[in-house]
Amino acid sequence: MSGSFAVSKKYESHLDIKTRKERGIYYTPYIVVEYILDKTLKSHDIVENPYPRVLDLCCGCGNFLIKSYEILYKKFYQNIDNLNQKYGQNFISEENIGLHIMKNCIFGVDTDKDALDILKSQFVDILEETDAEFIEEFNIFCGDSLKIDFKDVFGVDKFDYIVGNPPYIGQKLLDNEYKKFLYKEYEEVYRGKGDLYFCFYKRILDLLDKDGLAGIITPRYFMQSPSGKFLRRYLIENCDINTIVDFLGANIFNNLGIASCIVLFKRKYSKKNYIDLYKIIDDNISIKQITNLEDYLNQGNFKKININLDSLGESWMMVDKEEFEFYNKIQSKSQYFLEEICESFQGIITGCDKAFVIRNDDKNIEKINKNLLKNWIKNKNVGKYIINNSQYKLIYTNDIDREEDYKFVIDTFLLPYKEKLSSRRECIKNTRKWYELQWGRDKQLFEQKKIMYPYKSRNNRFAIDVDNSYVSADVYSFYIKDKYKKEFSYEYLVGLLNSKVYDKYFKIIGKEMGKKIFDYYPNKVMKLKIFKDENYEEIEDLSKKVISLSKRKMEIEEKIVENLTIPMVSDDFSKVSNNKTNVKIQDKKISLLKEKYYLENEIDFLENIIEKRIKNSLDLK
Repeated sequence: MSGSFAVSKKYESHLDIKTRKERGIYYTPYIVVEYILDKTLKSHDIVENPYPRVLDLCCGCGNFLIKSYEILYKKFYQNIDNLNQKYGQNFISEENIGLHIMKNCIFGVDTDKDALDILKSQFVDILEETDAEFIEEFNIFCGDSLKIDFKDVFGVDKFDYIVGNPPYIGQKLLDNEYKKFLYKEYEEVYRGKGDLYFCFYKRILDLLDKDGLAGIITPRYFMQSPSGKFLRRYLIENCDINTIVDFLGANIFNNLGIASCIVLFKRKYSKKNYIDLYKIIDDNISIKQITNLEDYLNQGNFKKININLDSLGESWMMVDKEEFEFYNKIQSKSQYFLEEICESFQGIITGCDKAFVIRNDDKNIEKINKNLLKNWIKNKNVGKYIINNSQYKLIYTNDIDREEDYKFVIDTFLLPYKEKLSSRRECIKNTRKWYELQWGRDKQLFEQKKIMYPYKSRNNRFAIDVDNSYVSADVYSFYIKDKYKKEFSYEYLVGLLNSKVYDKYFKIIGKEMGKKIFDYYPNKVMKLKIFKDENYEEIEDLSKKVISLSKRKMEIEEKIVENLTIPMVSDDFSKVSNNKTNVKIQDKKISLLKEKYYLENEIDFLENIIEKRIKNSLDLK
């Protein structure tokens, strides 16, 4: 088997990354193919049904089909006597097993003719020479699985097993005519910013026989993304999902950045009310380290969770019973959604940061009109409670009415990037001047007190900004609506949102991208529920103290950094310089480190009290 996989891997390695992404081609590792077929085809009773139809809708070089052939060949070979006894003495023989399988059991479709030619040549090598002449009669077809009429192509339109690795192609990479076709034919699962692989779930269910089984590997994106909500609803209503193997961010597809999962399912005929979820514990593993996925699942490397369908919700919450109860307590005890209290907005898209963003120590910064310069905050500057000092400023060129009045700024910072700036979509459409920001937003959004948070993070990081800072597109912000300004404070909100309770709460509903990183998009963040009770004032006061201490800690850290070049005092005092100035500086540094240590402990102490008050309010253990 390893030889056939090596052939397909060699073919795909000749395709550059851009081509592979545009065409959705991702080499499926052998252990994934083996696991999916073990859970589907391997359980087939060949004596009961000697004509099992195995279909791969996007077969490529045929990793799934060749492995399927091997499984079936073994089944037929081991059951020759039983088959002939049941269906007649000449039904099957060792000599015609291969031909029987190829004519009756193996079905493959793909749009890549070169890949199909490789697949056919591999089957020619597998079959006896006398059978190879029949290769054109085999059920391998070049076409689009989402469009073709299977009855016309193969003479059958129902299959016992459908397996594979559908192409992953985002909406932006599909041409308009094809998208119109998808919107029409697959509207139940594909709308808005859906991915092409959404359509394959529906196509598979349409083609599965009554008792048929399907197993595919796809991105895990559909389970929690806004665009996947129609597919999620369709799957719950139309199929039984037996198992999901969630790899999160594990490196399954050779550094292509695909967070993937295996889904085993069938058409809905039973009243099955739960899904077996296997969720990887450490997604830093390499697929090359795994020799057998089934064994790896059962050796403590995955957390097994029985997911009750009633607990999934619209955005699937793939959590255990304890986490679901935790979530429900917060939902039931809280009176408000964050989106009721606050208004959310995204940061600025410059279209070319190099042109608009400059360092504070830039030699030309003093020559720029100060009204154009804005504090510039990026993802990394957003801490818990406070914004860490940034070393950058934004040149807010949307305030430039006439180029000639700001010739120095235009010529020095923007002109070197004029070609790139002019090629931006909005400039081509004449909705932006070439020197303006791509999406500068409304200045009033930034020039007010607000809470910021990064759009990707391992943990909740919500910080109050009081410096009218402008933020990049990798940061979101929200401000309290006028009607709630007397009811809620910014300090109270960050106290809640930065707590361990709310960190756990968000991770139940949030979309995990892998490597323990979560998407903090407003569609999830603003759906968090907020409570207010007798603990409000104490939580607010404690949060204010944490903010004050955190600012002092940041100041000390900056002073410590300034003295990094000065070595610390050694335990061996005989080695310390007798220079009094140096000793004095080192004493100061030690003093700063001691204060930093004190502040860290004090902050931890206050945050622990906040945690207790939140848990008391929400009746959490």
